[in-house]
Amino acid sequence: MPLLCQSKLTDLRHREIDNMSYGNDYSNKPFERASKTSHTNIINDSAVQSFLSKCKIPPYHEEIEDKDIKLYTLKEPIKNPIKNIITIDGGYTNVFVKEDFPSSTIGFFQFGALFFKHQDLLDLKQKPFIDPDDFSKLQNIQRIKLVVPTKGIALDGEVDFLSSVRRTIYDFFMSQPEKNGFMDALKWLIFEEYNVPNVKDTWHLATCPNCNEGVNIQRDKIQNDYTIKCPHCGEKIYLTDVFRLHEAIDNELGAGGILGYLTTTVEQIIIAYLIKQMLTIRPSLLAQTLFVKDGPLAFFGQTANLHKPMRQLMIYLNEHHAIYLVGLEKSGSFVEHAVQASKRMLPKQMLLLGNSYIYKYIIPGNGRDNEPYASSSYYGHKVIFKSEHNNVYVATIPNTQAKVEPQIGDYININEILYNITALKCDLYYNSLVPVVLANKLVSLADHPSSDLLKSFAQEKINK
Repeated sequence: MPLLCQSKLTDLRHREIDNMSYGNDYSNKPFERASKTSHTNIINDSAVQSFLSKCKIPPYHEEIEDKDIKLYTLKEPIKNPIKNIITIDGGYTNVFVKEDFPSSTIGFFQFGALFFKHQDLLDLKQKPFIDPDDFSKLQNIQRIKLVVPTKGIALDGEVDFLSSVRRTIYDFFMSQPEKNGFMDALKWLIFEEYNVPNVKDTWHLATCPNCNEGVNIQRDKIQNDYTIKCPHCGEKIYLTDVFRLHEAIDNELGAGGILGYLTTTVEQIIIAYLIKQMLTIRPSLLAQTLFVKDGPLAFFGQTANLHKPMRQLMIYLNEHHAIYLVGLEKSGSFVEHAVQASKRMLPKQMLLLGNSYIYKYIIPGNGRDNEPYASSSYYGHKVIFKSEHNNVYVATIPNTQAKVEPQIGDYININEILYNITALKCDLYYNSLVPVVLANKLVSLADHPSSDLLKSFAQEKINK
């Protein structure tokens, strides 16, 4: 055996012995290994076998019954109303600032609102070669940054980790994208201040973050700093506590569970903020602007109740102005099914998704009588759309009322929205759109190198 190979083999043997002898960082004893034969006890168990026999999985596209495929053909508008595109996207990464026990982590967020004129994109597509100056017209983005402690970190002046996270979110809403910008938009949204004289007086908060008692937040009792005193314990409540994220935060376990909820919440508060600005400055812009959100139109987890005021906003805009808003999904059960179902669809066709179809072919289960799918979190209905270019999209489009079996008229401006989705196609990636791709590239935080660099940055600054 060559000396080099023999040396490597010896080294590997030493490593194996070392790993057997020193299996972890806490002692010189190895970790207990899992049994390689215990699975037979599970396989032979009659209760396990019985349980598996009751389980159902979604069928393949060949098994979809013709009667369930109710397709509509896109009706192209005579004149396209959309002149502006705004895409909202956000991303985050959670990094260690201390890996030794007890560990500490911190979350970095970046949100973006990408603006460009629809005509600039059309002009770009007509050119054989793209000038960098022309392409820059599609990259007009406003970036917004947020840093949130997620475990084992407290801010100066705060009593514990929970209060530190609450204060961080509050400060962010008070400072971005201008003084009180997002906070004022949040108040405007939940109390329906756009709908004069039918402004709401009260918002019910299920739990005070300090005493866990329910609190009715009175609009006229909110202080200039967007706080109130809990009537039960007298402690401070931030208006951002209406998100109820404090219910998913633990002083020991951290706040890792809120990251996704916080991301999608901020994305949609950005939408509300932009709509508020347009109504204040130039309401006619709403009839010319398509808002594109990466992900469905919904609030999840503890934030789910916010879908109610968001739907009320959609209803108001649909009646008094206009609203063109769509949420597009890139992954998940609905996207996986859409790929299958599209084999039964022609270009320019759409498949409306109601309870009977969703629970039969996408989400296993029977659903509940008279309760529309995800009505406690969504303010829109889903639709599968196959464009004239054979691209397939899962879109959420706002509704005025959640329906068990939505019809074409229950989707606000569905034809105009999907027509413009077709024009925004991007050939770089599978079933992608230009504004979504650009926004994601400009705000997303990759595991490498972004995560590693942010980790080093955080460690350096905190250790100072």
